[in-house]
Amino acid sequence: MKITVNGETIGQEICDREILNKKREHSGLSDEQIKKMARQSIIDWTIIRQNAEKTIETVPSALVENEYSKLIEQNDGEEQFKKRYNLKDQDIPKVKQDLLQNIKINQFLKNMTSDIPEPSEQEIETYYNEHSDHFSIPETVHAAHIVMQPNPANPKTSYEEMKNLRQSLLDGADFAEMADEHSSCQDQGGDLGYFSRGKMVEEFDTIVFSLNVGEISPVFLTQFGYHIAKVYDKKPAEPKPLKDCRDEIIDTLKTNAGDDLIAKWVDEQKEKVDIEISDD
Repeated sequence: MKITVNGETIGQEICDREILNKKREHSGLSDEQIKKMARQSIIDWTIIRQNAEKTIETVPSALVENEYSKLIEQNDGEEQFKKRYNLKDQDIPKVKQDLLQNIKINQFLKNMTSDIPEPSEQEIETYYNEHSDHFSIPETVHAAHIVMQPNPANPKTSYEEMKNLRQSLLDGADFAEMADEHSSCQDQGGDLGYFSRGKMVEEFDTIVFSLNVGEISPVFLTQFGYHIAKVYDKKPAEPKPLKDCRDEIIDTLKTNAGDDLIAKWVDEQKEKVDIEISDD
């Protein structure tokens, strides 16, 4: 695939990388659909980059160095960064040049969308009502557990011991006292407090969220060992008040409006620029 925008030919490496990215994002699409999406993305961002280069002429070197420092910090130091991306010392100026380019693009787009108006109260309320599933406080449980790390030499012994503990609990033994006496975990009385799905490992969530209040689970296994769980309380999912979502909704609406403005601007630019596409 060969793409030329305003006389600038996009390298095959960039085209191949964008096709690969689109395949990862849209695995169910055909090769032709993927190529079309990659083509459009390359053309759009090339137009934006070319205009950013012309419009944002200078960027303080300190800003580039600051972005480079962030990149290094995210990758656990410069040596680890170079090792991770197979870079040599002579490649670093190109990395900083790419950072400079990104700064210009971000500033260009920020300037373009700086006058996006605040959404109206009606727009905020409409978005809140149409996305009510997103704006909710998830279901939570208040649970406790006893966990026993199995003996690698004889894990069955640990399982049998946990079965006996469970029977004692069913017969009326105090859960917190049994947890303090037998659990490998140092939570006070095995108490985990309130938590929502996703805070614990999947196997634990599956069992605990299926229990009724006051119910004691069967003995079950996770990567941390054998568990017995008890649910003290449950709070169902409930809508989050609009006042707690307002800032997030405003940011989302302004971002969406900015994206629409940029897309419209790019479409207008396509009518003016010289674009050549071939599959050579």
